[in-house]
Amino acid sequence: MAENIRIDSHKLIYHPDVVAKWRKGENIYPIEMEVGLTNACNHRCIFCAVDYTGYKPTFLDKDILLSNLKEVAAKGLKSIIYAGEGEPLLNRNVTEIINQTKNYGIDAAISTNGVLFTKEVSRECLKSLTWIRFSTSAINEDTYKIVQRGKPGDLQKVLVNMEEAVKVKRDANLKTTIGVQLLLLPENQSEIVEMAKQLKGIGVDYFTVKPYSQHPQSGNLIEINYQELLGLEKELTEIVTEDFNIYFRAHAMQKLVCKRGYDHCYALPFMVYMDAKGNLWPCIVFMGNEELSYGNINEESFVRIWEGERRKRVIHYFDHMDLEKNCRELCRLDEMNKYLNELLHPGEHVNFI
Repeated sequence: MAENIRIDSHKLIYHPDVVAKWRKGENIYPIEMEVGLTNACNHRCIFCAVDYTGYKPTFLDKDILLSNLKEVAAKGLKSIIYAGEGEPLLNRNVTEIINQTKNYGIDAAISTNGVLFTKEVSRECLKSLTWIRFSTSAINEDTYKIVQRGKPGDLQKVLVNMEEAVKVKRDANLKTTIGVQLLLLPENQSEIVEMAKQLKGIGVDYFTVKPYSQHPQSGNLIEINYQELLGLEKELTEIVTEDFNIYFRAHAMQKLVCKRGYDHCYALPFMVYMDAKGNLWPCIVFMGNEELSYGNINEESFVRIWEGERRKRVIHYFDHMDLEKNCRELCRLDEMNKYLNELLHPGEHVNFI
């Protein structure tokens, strides 16, 4: 059964020691890092948030990455999501990187369109993944082609690869959570229920339906009224079982019409993004703005970058930035920021527990 993964919330409550250090003003290291192993991609999804990067065949250097991971693991890094600007499986070293990440004591996960996550790949690295998330936009071949713009037959490859991953998991008695994520769009809204039923039959652990949000730098623009689609949640709930969960992100859809309740991005130190060129960014939204890069691991180590003056200057910049004007609508840090803002600005009766 898919665990309660708090997909519309946050998990800082499970790291009170790190939060306590942050409140004291200490220079904490990130709990989670997202890593782009390549900028190349075998699809051209109509919802892609990083289309502005140009899908160039840039690949993160394996040896430099792993040497830095070993060092930063000792500093407190707990997890890495291999996702990023492109399709991570296009990096030929991906399985070795995943396995070594786990060997360093860092939880590893991957988000992929799944075309290249073959049976052989499952056998090589599924044991080292805490979770894998297939980004799949439809269950109908025509819709899939329109939205993800891959090659003919890609959808069937993905569905077979899901089945093989489920089989490898069961045969080896692995705990790896296998999920599927879909961006709810006008093109695919009519086949969501059928897709849920088929995924349940395949045996994945969960299915997530999330809203599209506009990336400030993306040239892709999709307009959809999610308030008219909230009724889908009830239909999907009827498909849920003990072994198959569905996360219909109604909360996130509602947030699209709400403003932030805080003025500062407090959560930046808890997460970091590394792109395929080795640049470290406070947030993927600002990837490409060289002035806001913390530094590059090809030029100096992660630890030196994290302890350096340049990063302090970037954090200072964000402390004074207008979030409403500059940030993405559905920011991954939003729930953490609400929590941290409440810790810093409690009510008057907090001692009456």
